Amino acid sequence: MRSFYLLAALHVPWVATFSFNGYDLGFHGTFPRQHFHSVDFEPPKTKITKWNDQCDNGYLFLTPRGPLVTDAARGPVISDPKGNLVWMNNDKFAQALNFNVQSYKGKDYLTFWTKVGEGLKGDSHEFRITPQGTALITIYNKHEADCTELGLGKSCWIQDGLFQEIDIETGNLIFEWRATDHISMNDVFSSPSMKDGHGKSKEDAFDFFHINSVDKTEEGDYIISARYMHAVVCISGKTGDILWQLGGKNNEFNDLNHALDFAWQHHVTWHGNNTLTLFDNHANNVFHMPSSHSKGMLIHLDMDSKTARLIQKFVHPDKILNVSQGSVQLVPESGNVLVGFGNSPTYIEYAPNGHVLCAAHFAPHLLFEIIDFGFVKSYRVFKHPWVGRPDTVPDVMVKKDKVYVSWNGATEVKGWRLESAEISEASDDDFVTIQSRGREGFETAFDLPKHKHDRYVRIVALDASENIMAQSAVVLASPPSSSFWPTFFTLLFTLSLLTLLVFIVVSVSRQRGSRWLERLPLPRLPHSPQLHSLKTRIYTTIKRGARGSLRDWEADPLLLNEREA
Repeated sequence: MRSFYLLAALHVPWVATFSFNGYDLGFHGTFPRQHFHSVDFEPPKTKITKWNDQCDNGYLFLTPRGPLVTDAARGPVISDPKGNLVWMNNDKFAQALNFNVQSYKGKDYLTFWTKVGEGLKGDSHEFRITPQGTALITIYNKHEADCTELGLGKSCWIQDGLFQEIDIETGNLIFEWRATDHISMNDVFSSPSMKDGHGKSKEDAFDFFHINSVDKTEEGDYIISARYMHAVVCISGKTGDILWQLGGKNNEFNDLNHALDFAWQHHVTWHGNNTLTLFDNHANNVFHMPSSHSKGMLIHLDMDSKTARLIQKFVHPDKILNVSQGSVQLVPESGNVLVGFGNSPTYIEYAPNGHVLCAAHFAPHLLFEIIDFGFVKSYRVFKHPWVGRPDTVPDVMVKKDKVYVSWNGATEVKGWRLESAEISEASDDDFVTIQSRGREGFETAFDLPKHKHDRYVRIVALDASENIMAQSAVVLASPPSSSFWPTFFTLLFTLSLLTLLVFIVVSVSRQRGSRWLERLPLPRLPHSPQLHSLKTRIYTTIKRGARGSLRDWEADPLLLNEREA
């Protein structure tokens, strides 16, 4: 009966769209991962809920993170459209955000933010390369300020929002802008709180502005997303003055068709022709009305008439709401629109008219459909064509009677060839081909023939024309076996079987009234724990964890050194 009342209380559209399957009920784990033998990578195991061949065939770029994303699962990830791993780095770049492909001096590069070394000033929210070969970055700076407008007196600590344009080749500063030089604290919708700081100390600085993206127009002006102003602001590239504002308390545009229906937004991108995209979070707290939901937006501005028109909106099929992060990409190769839902581990690819083409998520629905605590997330999600030709060699591992091979980052491998030799120092001519097969996802497995007596093997990577791309290291194919473990497990199995037989005899004898067996000191099986006590322990654990970690789930989701910056 209690379950009935719980379902009745849920938002009806959510119940209608929820997928009750093993993955989404958590039977595969709270963060399902892929596992391999040849490498220690654990990328997300993606659940695709809708697929259409019209989806762009580029690679996906994401950065899984959150309380449940630990150890080998952390770091930037490239996967194919179906979620199969292509490249990952969970060692040097375990903390990474904003993973993307950007062009610099006519060449494409992988770019992302990572926390490396000490004293870094650049913040994780933005790193955008301009056509002029400069970089746009955001900065968070804690300092004391006059907070009379906030009712906190003449002195309080704030998180100021800055952005800089830097020449990549020389490192020279081209332009810098600071929010407190131009923005009144009365113009924001945030207020001192546990989540955003109370302003009483440097460690508890109040995040009043929260800049989270910056872009540049053809005329050389800057477009910034001021999350806590609920506004997109255009900054003069010459004077730093505010040229215009879309949304917020000082909005300058007339709304033609709900183009201003956004709040707490992320990832504002300028596309020329007075057109921009943004991700409308529409909330800054996990507790919200059921009717609220996040969405991607494509907006056109008429600068002469000062009107804003919504060209298209991109809503998640389940109308989910995620309180932080998120991205909107107009995919140039296909014209589709890819929306990453940030704090919720899901992304959707749309046709230009808003029709859902492909949908996927990389954690169970239970973790984000009801309340978006950000247990698993990716700051942004992008899609690009990419060709990877690593300067490494394929990784190979022999386990029992199989050989596993993978080549991290290689996109042009179409097949593999298993070769063997009698000695590890054998020349190429001494290796004999055992088997060839096509590539099977990130990792491919070969069966070792039992009749072969050669002790050493290697695997050769082949391209589409069966040309050799690289060769793995030579590894031992038939390591000498140890007699200890087979003997140990045989003995363990025998003892287990004897114990089972004793219990069977005891059970049968008791049923037949053999009282002499009842006098034997046989062990009694423990009673199963009461269900209500188990529920109590689980509830207590969750309650304690939520009380101690709620701030971690919501506060400063992108400052990986949290409030110490």
